[in-house]
Amino acid sequence: KPLGTDIIKLPPGPTVAVFEKGKPWPKDGLQFSGYRLAKDGTPTFLYRHGKTKITDTLTPSGKGLRRRMEFTGGQGELAVLLAVGENFRTKEVGVWITDQQLTIIAPTARVRSIGEQSELLAPVKLKANGKTILEVELQW
Repeated sequence: KPLGTDIIKLPPGPTVAVFEKGKPWPKDGLQFSGYRLAKDGTPTFLYRHGKTKITDTLTPSGKGLRRRMEFTGGQGELAVLLAVGENFRTKEVGVWITDQQLTIIAPTARVRSIGEQSELLAPVKLKANGKTILEVELQW
């Protein structure tokens, strides 16, 4: 059953990409590999970006969702596009409020401006022989 009637639109296109300063967010590069459901119905989406395997799990949390992304393999740095808007307000470090009144709790996120819009990005430093985890809360 749906937990409410509010609809929050997330940015279209790939969620994960190589960040290139001054260039628009890429429209490709992330390959969808399917999904799996936990016994309780919690979805985990499976992706690949180059040599990096990514799992993206969404679970209900308080007034919204908790998003946990695990990155395995690869080297260098990727970025996760959390939201797009005209501007982002912040009331404390790591807490961002979008134009749609979506609150995003992401301690490592940063805002960048491209033309007339802004993007909220979280950097992910990959470990060649390990796992990197990014956890974000979305509240509305």
